[in-house]
Amino acid sequence: MARTNSERLPGPRPRKALGQHFLRDDGVLMDIVGALRVPEGGLVVEVGAGTGQLTAALLDAGHPVAAIEVEQRLIGHLRNRFGRNPNLRLIEADARVVDLAELVPGDRPFVVAGNLPYFAANPIIRNILEGRRQPTELVVMVQREVAREMTAAPGNWSLLTISIQVYADAELLFDVPPEAFDPPPAVWSSVVRLRVRPEPAIPATELPAFFDFVSRVFRNPRKQLHNSLARGVWLPPGGARAAALRAGIDPARRPETLDLHDWQALRRACDEVLALA
Repeated sequence: MARTNSERLPGPRPRKALGQHFLRDDGVLMDIVGALRVPEGGLVVEVGAGTGQLTAALLDAGHPVAAIEVEQRLIGHLRNRFGRNPNLRLIEADARVVDLAELVPGDRPFVVAGNLPYFAANPIIRNILEGRRQPTELVVMVQREVAREMTAAPGNWSLLTISIQVYADAELLFDVPPEAFDPPPAVWSSVVRLRVRPEPAIPATELPAFFDFVSRVFRNPRKQLHNSLARGVWLPPGGARAAALRAGIDPARRPETLDLHDWQALRRACDEVLALA
């Protein structure tokens, strides 16, 4: 069972309208810090510093921190709390759109950590993974159901799983109960590690076409592949089954069972079938 603090957190109160739940459990904070593998000479980019609980734990562990926070009242609190700490840089920005290449020196490695807002977790992670500069890894907290999708085993992939796997290997680290937060959310959370690939698993020039193709076919993930393909992509009569066989895939499989190699092979096979039509 997680250890929780009974005293009120320092600083502004969470705003319900923004879906804010500030992490207050010292044990969970230490577990997140302990899970981070900061490269030698690197720094930690913290996403969503809030009242500074994780910020303080990171600084106490000796890590230099660049903390991103979107809400001005919390930025003011963080400045008052940490003063002119030489190991901390505060950035008022929206992590869904911020360019990390402008925040981190080009020759300095970094990792990302944070308790991500439930409603913004996916766009934040996507912005980081698709940015001009990527961290070596992310250790972040998200809603438990989202974490399960990110780290799903082969055979149970979703569109979210694929969007993560293109850029990173995902690992579920541990679950976090509602009482670890102020106020407690209605759902459990989980901490995941995303180990960023040196290069995307799909060539960068093919990524737009790849994601467009997968999203079209994944509209019917539980149908047999040849049916989902025929519904999502225009092909000549019989072309869906022909494309699957050309890619070396059983047309009766379901889209959720395909891995990255299968999707790329299927997309290219569809192009070949169209070229022959």
